Amino acid sequence: MTDREKSVVAGRRPGERACPRCGAVFVCGNEAGAQSCWCAELPPALPIPGAGSGCYCPACLREIIAQQDQAGRKS
Repeated sequence: MTDREKSVVAGRRPGERACPRCGAVFVCGNEAGAQSCWCAELPPALPIPGAGSGCYCPACLREIIAQQDQAGRKS
């Protein structure tokens, strides 16, 4: 059974994930079958996680990028 099929059986939307930082539920576009994910529109900040690893929700990823940007300006 594919990850997409497992999601449907579990009652979740395809690509639905929980943020490892805050627990918010969001959809990964790549896993949902979209051409790309919402995160591809943001500046690169972290390595792209491998299959099955945690992605951050939009709010947390934006916050991490802002923190990295601030840290880079202080250097």
